[in-house]
Amino acid sequence: MGHPNSGINGDLPESIAEDLQALDDEALRDVVSYAQQLLRERAPQPSHIEAAPGEEIISIEEQGGYTLVTKTQKCAEGCEDCPHGPYLYLVREEHSPVDHEPTLHWVFLGRVDQSNPE
Repeated sequence: MGHPNSGINGDLPESIAEDLQALDDEALRDVVSYAQQLLRERAPQPSHIEAAPGEEIISIEEQGGYTLVTKTQKCAEGCEDCPHGPYLYLVREEHSPVDHEPTLHWVFLGRVDQSNPE
């Protein structure tokens, strides 16, 4: 007879599914966190990062599973203080769960301190 959750776990080996069912909630959260970390580390690094109109990429630093991008950017038309920044972003290539197409996911990390402030 099949496993009661056989339709839920897809291609997951039955032994792993059974091990997971035996875990408490905290341990399951740890497993999810660990699995997400593994996926991030294994994900291909973005290979095609380009500046948008009005932006300037200062640096691109490849890391394990992600890329750090420092850039300046413009805001609204007529802003006398543009460009703004530089700002630091963590960029990962992710695949849509719907169509599995790759897309860049940008996470704003903050303003970069400049050694020679103006």
